[in-house]
Amino acid sequence: MNIKPKIAILGGGAWGTTLGTLLAKKNYQVSVWEIIPEKCMKMQTEKKLEIFGGAETFTLEIPSTVKFYNDINKAVEGKNIIMLAVPSHCFLDTVQKLKNTKIDINKCIFLSVVKGIKTDSLKRMTQLLKDELKVKDKNICVLSGPSFAIEVAKGYPTAVVAASTDSRTSKTIQNMFMTHNFRVYTHDDVIGVEIGGSLKNVIAIACGLSDNLQLGDNTKSALVTRGLREMIMLGNKLGGKTHTFMGLAGLGDLITTCFSRHSRNRNFGEKIGMHINLNKALNENITTTEGYRTAKSAYLLGKKYKIELPIINEIYTVIYKNKSPEKAVRDLMTRKPKSEEE
Repeated sequence: MNIKPKIAILGGGAWGTTLGTLLAKKNYQVSVWEIIPEKCMKMQTEKKLEIFGGAETFTLEIPSTVKFYNDINKAVEGKNIIMLAVPSHCFLDTVQKLKNTKIDINKCIFLSVVKGIKTDSLKRMTQLLKDELKVKDKNICVLSGPSFAIEVAKGYPTAVVAASTDSRTSKTIQNMFMTHNFRVYTHDDVIGVEIGGSLKNVIAIACGLSDNLQLGDNTKSALVTRGLREMIMLGNKLGGKTHTFMGLAGLGDLITTCFSRHSRNRNFGEKIGMHINLNKALNENITTTEGYRTAKSAYLLGKKYKIELPIINEIYTVIYKNKSPEKAVRDLMTRKPKSEEE
């Protein structure tokens, strides 16, 4: 892409707005589409957003150059990079809205910063892009890695990956985002990066359950290590590369999400461990808890491909079948003896 990119961000949540702020500070032209009219108007007027990280909050100051629109047509007009930053369950609907806009599909880069798997079709976000808009692989990129919005907003050093099958596309995104506090590595394994960013949320819920039950560090280390193996097994089956899961989009994101006080998925696991009503636990998490839906998607994918995913399966049964966390732990520990390589 020879001309300086102009970016439309679809989704005015913490992550999309934080990334938009980063880009605006680098003098990129940025517009944000926010579907809720009242929120859109408030953000356009006040140019502030409260970002939540567990019990901590941070007020993000948004540059005056960032424009907020409730009309998706106005938000994407004249833009050549479309960044999707909506919850995964809203992704398909958002992509379908793009069908009625005037963007030139073949001249845009579509950047997904969403971590999730569609529960009914079991498709990754970029698969939905290709199915609905007929976007070519060379025009698709995924940005992922250990990156809590609140820490990026504060300017803490962060490293992520930009994955595309086309090196020119990944380098465009890399150059666009790189700052002295935000380091971007390129990658070519779109599938592995998407799967890693999605499945780690399910393992984080398991770690939250463990934390609530006060099972200690040994347990948590086992969950993270064996959870990573489940991520790799399912990821490989879906076409992801093993080494991807050992990098920022796999192990890096897994560690952050499983151990951080900012992690909405770990915090959700803690609440479930307290036997708090599921809807109440979801509502108490002000931000989106992607692992809740991904647990079902991962469980169904495991059944579809006949892959044994003990931790993921137990989290699914706790969330969707009301199994007690205590029994889930016992069942994990009393499984048939195996080699670590199995």
